[in-house]
Amino acid sequence: MTLQSAALAKQALLRAQHKSFEVLDTVTNYWVYPSEQPNSKTIIFVHGYRGNHHGLEAIAGALPDFNVIIPDLPGFGKSTPFSATHTIDQYAAWLGAFIKKLNLKEKPILLGHSFGSIVSSAFAAGSDAIEMLILENPVSAPALKGPNAPITKIAQLFFALAGSLPLTKGEWLLKSWPMVRGMSIVMTKSYNREMRRWVHAQHDANFNDFANRRVVIEGYRASISHHVGEYAAQFKVPTLLIIGQKDDITSPKQQYKMASKISAPHAISHHMGVGHLTHYEIPEDVAEDIRRFVEQNQSDKK
Repeated sequence: MTLQSAALAKQALLRAQHKSFEVLDTVTNYWVYPSEQPNSKTIIFVHGYRGNHHGLEAIAGALPDFNVIIPDLPGFGKSTPFSATHTIDQYAAWLGAFIKKLNLKEKPILLGHSFGSIVSSAFAAGSDAIEMLILENPVSAPALKGPNAPITKIAQLFFALAGSLPLTKGEWLLKSWPMVRGMSIVMTKSYNREMRRWVHAQHDANFNDFANRRVVIEGYRASISHHVGEYAAQFKVPTLLIIGQKDDITSPKQQYKMASKISAPHAISHHMGVGHLTHYEIPEDVAEDIRRFVEQNQSDKK
């Protein structure tokens, strides 16, 4: 029996069209997954820290009725790094330039997962360049405060050590199998053995797909320096939050607190039994959340 998440990712690959162009000072590689239906809406996915476009392909596979576009963030996957520091402001500026350069006929829907939720929120704050905003497992609270602060501080020490070592040893530490597999074991909440094996294989294949040590350390600093809650009050478009009950990064309590700051129309889809990896563990449910939210907002306009 084929795991559904894996099957959906393979279905997405059958639609994938690889493209690239220069945005700011980077060569941005991105993949287009055309809709199987005419007159479909376009949704842009922004992946998480140390990921690439492959991480969100299962959701794209479950959305054959949307035009899906997934770029590799600068410095990750096949996209080249910024010459400047990899900050949230820099990524947000890149995202705005990327969307503009796509020259779409209609405003796209924007989805950001994890680190991508911070980048998407920073761009979306006060922006009218998108039709709707979807934040999947958003990083909604300060990393250096609250219940996860001790873990964050330990991670800071790890990255500081990796940055202080000679380049070869530092990169080896950042890419070390125990670190990657340990992260994957902790973050995966499914009890299904086949699912756990597939998620671990995804992380093994893609979690170390970064350009160099500078990118991954600067990216980590960016990820703990900002959060969605900083931008929520400035959202101007309908916003959907997709959250997991067992999320190790941001708790449901923190998600609802952040949501209370959003003055734009918004909704929360709260999934039980899953954590931060909704894109791997429940891509069909995420796709249905997206579809329902878009349909609801379309009907509200009529």
